Amino acid sequence: MSELPWGVHGKILEVDLSSGRIEEAPLDPGQVADYIGGRGLGTRLLYDRIDASCDALCPDNVIVIAAAPLIGTNAPTAGRGHMVFKSALSGGIGSSNCGGTWAPAFKSTGYDALVIRGRAASPVLIDIRPERIEILPAAHIWGKDVHQTTEALQAGEADRRTRVLCIGPAGENRVRFAAVMNDRNRAYGRGGPGAVWGSKNLKAIRVAGQKKIQVKDKERYQSGLEQSFYLLKQAPATKRLLRDLGTAGLVELINLINMLPHRNFLDNRHRDEDVENVSGETLAKKLLQRAAGCYLCPMGCQRHTRVGDKKGEGPEYETMVMIGPDCDIYDLEAITRVNYLCNELGMDTISFGGTLACAMELFERGILQAKDTDGLELRFGRSDLLDELARRIAFRQGIGDRLAEGSYRLARAFGHPEFSMTIKKQEIPAYDPRASFTQALGYMTSPTGACHLKGGYAVSLAFFGGTKEIPRFSLLQSPIGIRNMHNLGIIQDSLGVCRFTGYAFSYDPWARMMSGLTGLDFSTARLEEIANRIAAVERLFNLAAGLTEADDTLPARFSREPILVAGEERVVSTNAVARMRMDYYRARGWDEQGNPTPATLESLAIGKRKSP
Repeated sequence: MSELPWGVHGKILEVDLSSGRIEEAPLDPGQVADYIGGRGLGTRLLYDRIDASCDALCPDNVIVIAAAPLIGTNAPTAGRGHMVFKSALSGGIGSSNCGGTWAPAFKSTGYDALVIRGRAASPVLIDIRPERIEILPAAHIWGKDVHQTTEALQAGEADRRTRVLCIGPAGENRVRFAAVMNDRNRAYGRGGPGAVWGSKNLKAIRVAGQKKIQVKDKERYQSGLEQSFYLLKQAPATKRLLRDLGTAGLVELINLINMLPHRNFLDNRHRDEDVENVSGETLAKKLLQRAAGCYLCPMGCQRHTRVGDKKGEGPEYETMVMIGPDCDIYDLEAITRVNYLCNELGMDTISFGGTLACAMELFERGILQAKDTDGLELRFGRSDLLDELARRIAFRQGIGDRLAEGSYRLARAFGHPEFSMTIKKQEIPAYDPRASFTQALGYMTSPTGACHLKGGYAVSLAFFGGTKEIPRFSLLQSPIGIRNMHNLGIIQDSLGVCRFTGYAFSYDPWARMMSGLTGLDFSTARLEEIANRIAAVERLFNLAAGLTEADDTLPARFSREPILVAGEERVVSTNAVARMRMDYYRARGWDEQGNPTPATLESLAIGKRKSP
C-alpha cells in the first residue's frame, strides 16, 4: 500500500551515536498494515537493521523504540511504549514493554519510531523536540541515579510535557539485567536494555512535543471504545481487584494453587503466616499510601507506598516474590526498600531476585564461599544484605561484579549452571512451571527467554481464563492455548495497551478501534495473522542469533525434583517438554527444529530481510 494510514505520523527518526548523524526516514505504510506498531513494528525494524550475530554490547547493536497507532487516542491504557534490541542476557531478541507517560510524549514529537545505533565517544543524551533534534553531552548526569537524572533533565523546562527516559548506574556499568526507566519508577526491565544503553554511552532521551493524531472513522472507533469500557467495568479483576490490591494481590492466590516459588525454586512450601506477611493485603494495610494508574488507565494497579522516610512505587507481584519467598525472605519492608533502590539504580527486579536466589543456593551448597563473596554470608533469608547487594551489583563492586552478569553466567563460572533457574539465560519469574504445563510451555517458547509476559501470561489460562480456561496439566490443549495467549500478548504490545485488559476482553474492541482509527481493515482474523507474522520474525531473529530448539526448554530441576501440587507430586518430564514443544511448533507452522517453514513464510508475506 502507498497511502499512509491515519493514526501515525509516517516518520522514523534514525540516530547514529558514532557519527552523530541524525536523519528522518519515511515509515512504510505497508509495515503499519502488516506489523501495526510497538512490538510488531519495532521487531521488523530491528530485524532489517542489525546483524543478529553481533555482540549485544558492541556498537553494532541497534535499539528501536516504537510507538503504536492507538497511542495519542483516548483508548484505555493506550500509553505503553515498546523497546526492541539484542538482549544482553540471552543474546537473542530483547523486547521490553513499559507503561507510564513517556510513550505518548515521544509520539507527540511527530515520530512513530526511534532507531539508535553506534556508540558515542562520551556520555550523551538525545533531545527530541518538534523544532529540533540534538545529541547533547551528558557527562554532568553520568553517575546520577534514575531519580536524580530525571529531576536534572526536567529542571528548568518550561514545557510541562517534557518526559525523560534514562538509565541509572546499573546501566552505565553494563549490568546485564539493567533496566531503562521513565517516570522515575516505570521500567523497560527485562533482557538488559539498560546495559545496551550503557554500552552506547547513552544516558537519557528527553522529549517534548504537541503533535496530535486524528481518527478516520469516528463512529466505528467509538463503538470499540464504548465496548472496551463496558467490559472493563464488568470484569472483577479490571473493575476492582487490581485497584484494591495491585498485582501483589496475587501472592495469596498463587500460593493457594501451589505455584509460589521458594528458595530458588527448590520447592513450593511456605508457612501461611510468612505468605501473609508479603501479601497484597498486608501491603495495603501497612505501606500503601494511594493507588494510581499509568496513562489513560481505568484500573489503577500502581501502588504508591512508604517505608519509614522513603516513598516510592511497588513492589509488584514479581518483585515481591522473586526478592521475597524465592530468596526465603518474608520481610515486607526490606523487600519494598530494595525495590525502591533497584528503581533508582535502574535494575530489573525479577533478574535481581533470581540471581540472588541462585547465589544463595550456591553458597549454601559450598560452591560459593566467603572468599568469593567479600566475606558476606549469602544464605537464604538474609534480608539484611539486600540493599548492600543491590549497590554492589549496580557498581560492579566485589561479588557484585559476578552477580551483575546474571544467574546463568554466575553459576556457569563456578561450574554449576544447573542451579541457575533461567531459560535462554533469563531468570524465570514468580510462577513455578511444575504447577502448570501451560506456564511451563509459555516460559519455554517465549522468544526473549523466561518471561511472564512474553510467555503469554499463561497462569491466567488455567485459573482465571473464563471461557478460555483449560486444565493446567493438559498436554493436548497447552500448545494451542499458549500460542493463542502469545498472539494476544503480541497484539496488545503492538497496540501499545496493557496486558490486564485481557482479563476483560480479547481482540474485538481493539479491532473496531484500530479499523476506525486507521481506515484499514483490522478484523480479528487480520490481527491473528499479524500476530503470527510477528512471532515468525522474532523466531527468525533468534535463529540468526544462534538460538535453537535446544533453548526452548526448562532447567533440569523441573523435570527431576517434584513439588506437591493439589496432593500429588509433579514435575514437567523431559517427554512432556519435547511433546509440548513439538506441538507448539506445529501450531505455529514451524518445522521440528522450530524454523518457520517456507510455506508459512510465504503465507505470512514476511519477505526477505533488508540489508542493515
